[in-house]
Amino acid sequence: MKFLYLFILILGCNSLCFAQGSDECSFQNKQISQIPGKNSITKLSQNLADFEPVTFNIYFWGFRLEDNTGNVAFTQENVEAAVERLNTLYNQCNIAFNLLGHEVILSNEFYHLDGKHEFSEMIDAMRADGNVRSDAFNVYVSNEYSGFAGIALDYYGTILGVSSVNLTNSGTLEHEVGHCFNLLHTNETNFTLNCESVVRDPNSQYFNADLTGDFVADTAAGYPFEPEEIDATTCTLNSNKKDCYGFTYKVPSSFLRNYMTISVPECTKDQLTNGQFIRIRNAIELDPFDHFQNARID
Repeated sequence: MKFLYLFILILGCNSLCFAQGSDECSFQNKQISQIPGKNSITKLSQNLADFEPVTFNIYFWGFRLEDNTGNVAFTQENVEAAVERLNTLYNQCNIAFNLLGHEVILSNEFYHLDGKHEFSEMIDAMRADGNVRSDAFNVYVSNEYSGFAGIALDYYGTILGVSSVNLTNSGTLEHEVGHCFNLLHTNETNFTLNCESVVRDPNSQYFNADLTGDFVADTAAGYPFEPEEIDATTCTLNSNKKDCYGFTYKVPSSFLRNYMTISVPECTKDQLTNGQFIRIRNAIELDPFDHFQNARID
């Protein structure tokens, strides 16, 4: 059955992924993200109680200059704190991360990454040198990224990266792990239709939340917000923009604080929705490339 789903996925998706933009996220391979139509991955199960607890290994790789200086934030203490943050969030859907360890790599070339393409090149080099573990999530920490804060190599994948400052700042690592688990941006993604309707009544002719946007019905419809549209003090949207069907966007503060929403740094990220957690657990069950199976602890 897994191979049938994988065949459907490949037929239904584009090539190439994303990353966290200048302050947010980047993604390298936008290739496999959803099962199209009403058979979307969020439809496989709608109950978190259906899923047993699962634990994944995770390993961190930090780049310092060849004289073993720089990237001072890449310490055991900060790595352990980062894993604790992941567990605080993902324990809510019975997912835990087990820290296997961390390792320093001396490299002037990968100490600073100047774009998403350089992250991909870095991963190729890491694979060639045996610095990618198949039995764990692999987090690569360069001292600085230009143009993005963090990056996930693939949906349904276990390779991601954050800059040094975002190893210690809450939000980016959690966001990129969400991409690995097949979560999309809540307010930037429209793979199949022109726009996501604000309507959340599944009986309405305008309801399409399971067909577009982030394919999760309990996140509000959104669009790429301009910073000036967001009141950073109250974390609310000041906009009268309408969706393609003429409905005014209704964006609660919780939406702007969602880990997968691209908003402003002042809106501290502190939540995912039940629907997002269900999508995550369905992605783990589907696991088309066996990456999750290889990284999990039986």
